[in-house]
Amino acid sequence: MKASPMHGMAAGVRAQPQRRASDYLKTPQGWLFLLVGAVMLALLATGERHVPNLLDQDNYLEYFRTTTWDWIVQLYDQRVSTTNFVISMITEELGWRMWVISVNSLGLTPEVGVRLTVIILNALVMFALLGVRRPLLGLILWIVIPPALATIGLFQIRQGFAFAVAMVLTTRFQRPLTGWVLASFIHTTFAVPALLLVAIRACLRRGKWLALGGASVMALVLASSASFLFHNFGGRRLAEYAGYQDDFTIRLVLLLIAYMFGSVMVLYSSWRAPHSRRQIALTELSLMHVSLVLYLVAAYFVFPLGKGRVWYCIPLLLAFLIPEIKFKTTAVWWVTAAVLMVLSADVVKSYYEGVYIYFLG
Repeated sequence: MKASPMHGMAAGVRAQPQRRASDYLKTPQGWLFLLVGAVMLALLATGERHVPNLLDQDNYLEYFRTTTWDWIVQLYDQRVSTTNFVISMITEELGWRMWVISVNSLGLTPEVGVRLTVIILNALVMFALLGVRRPLLGLILWIVIPPALATIGLFQIRQGFAFAVAMVLTTRFQRPLTGWVLASFIHTTFAVPALLLVAIRACLRRGKWLALGGASVMALVLASSASFLFHNFGGRRLAEYAGYQDDFTIRLVLLLIAYMFGSVMVLYSSWRAPHSRRQIALTELSLMHVSLVLYLVAAYFVFPLGKGRVWYCIPLLLAFLIPEIKFKTTAVWWVTAAVLMVLSADVVKSYYEGVYIYFLG
């Protein structure tokens, strides 16, 4: 791939015509998208949630029972400085608390509040997928990718809600940086991708290779300083997260590297595409995906706890990246097929581990 300078990119952005979601939904593929999505949302709306495999159900019920405006007032009153308060807005996930308070203001029970959040976050993912080239493929991937619907779309709903917000702003409004910054106020781990996007945005005008280099440097800096950041800004759940590094195995690292080739194929197949707002947002998202893998590889060696749950973003983004690949060459077909084969193997493994038991019984 030959780097193409992008000086004055913002000034030279072309208003590239894009198929409207309403037009897509009038096609047979659009009807099937709505049918599959409706079945998915119906299962989430009516399924029994008091079951053992929904591990975080009780924690989220507690969120909805205890979070009030008094919590925010107390957070502000306990500030040491303005800077400390701004940082605590991320580490204490103020965006999530504001959502809970808003839902509670409707007079709903905690159980209904949790269920409503699950439905809305998956509906937001569907809305975001209408902004990709092949929405139906994206929805199918969202359903089968292990950390997607069966995990953050079902019971780890803070991550799910944050991811949904990030992707709506990325694909529907072409504002990836804004989306991922807002997502970090809902779930702290999204601050890492947001910082990588800051580096990409700062460098992308001068070329994609420079943007990738800048994001890679940022990834290495974040991984190297992760221990300091976690111990000083890790928030109230640092002790809880301490055990998560045990599942950060070399197998997971290799799996994430394999998934990275999904974004590599997006970049390769659209390297010389016109610089529309949509294409720039897609390029930023793809570069972030690659540099986030670099961050995770570095974290594996220097600070495994830095993996946190941010690694979820690598497989999750496949639902938005693979549908964007342009199959122009045989090499793109073969590499994409290899990525999907790796994903299929992970899906089969997850099936036998009971990841999909809520839906399949």
